[in-house]
Amino acid sequence: MRATLHQLKIFQQVAELLNHSAAANKLNLTQPAVSIQIKQLENNLGLSLFEKIGKKIFLTSAGRELNHFCNDIFSRIDHMDMKLSAMKGQLEGEFLLAAVTSAKYFTPHLLGAFHKLHPKVSLHLEVANRSQTIQLLKKNEVDLVIMGMVPENMRLKRYPITENPIVIIANPSHPLALQRNIPCSELAKHTFIMRENGSGTRKGFENFLLSQNIKLTPSMILGSSETIKQAVIADLGISVLSRHSVALELATKCLVELDVQDFPLMRCWYVVHHETKQLSPAAIAFIDFILYQKETVDNLCNRFLETHFVAQ
Repeated sequence: MRATLHQLKIFQQVAELLNHSAAANKLNLTQPAVSIQIKQLENNLGLSLFEKIGKKIFLTSAGRELNHFCNDIFSRIDHMDMKLSAMKGQLEGEFLLAAVTSAKYFTPHLLGAFHKLHPKVSLHLEVANRSQTIQLLKKNEVDLVIMGMVPENMRLKRYPITENPIVIIANPSHPLALQRNIPCSELAKHTFIMRENGSGTRKGFENFLLSQNIKLTPSMILGSSETIKQAVIADLGISVLSRHSVALELATKCLVELDVQDFPLMRCWYVVHHETKQLSPAAIAFIDFILYQKETVDNLCNRFLETHFVAQ
């Protein structure tokens, strides 16, 4: 071999951070030691892996290609470790899971139950919006993703977790809070707060409005479910969110779910991965947990959910 695993590990860290000193700190090495190993690797391969422009370094085309192979190599090594530990009767290794923001309210409960089954698996959870989780899928940076609206233009495999009710929320003092069977068209007459572009909840709601030929222009666009909840609590308008996002606020009567025709919009949460992805044993075990412990999963996801209309 013209490269050692040690050199490739150092290269991978420098490629990620594009900074020799930062990579050295991450690897608990000195900066000169990192530079020497990178230089030796380049000499052994006969190719430049980095180029310096100004004070910054960048990957060359050869560096980008090698980084792709490094990610594949170390992913396979991690999978090998997991499989060998599984053969010894104890699942070990890292499990990287991403979830869209609206799913963060139940995903930790799923991971908690999964961790009790496999205590030696190291869990990593990244919470991001739908656009960011799609990028994680494209870059193959996580094992699995939990999301609601699965992109149709990607070759993805999905496994249903539980229902995802999309609801209209308001301050309890809002004029619509005491009304029943509200026509959807009525929503356009009130100040409406919407999530940012890229939100799965927003996309699903907009698709529904389009199917009903309803035009609704949001008065305010906010970048997170938490900010929207506070804005609605402050009576700045009404909004649409996953019921999972507002369970606590509904239970404590800070918010109310409006009784709107055709709502809640019943969607589904899914565990998603690339069709061709080589799943780690931990990822396979998590999918099995979702599919074959359905009652437990439903209870974990929905134990705080209730419908809260203001009584007349």
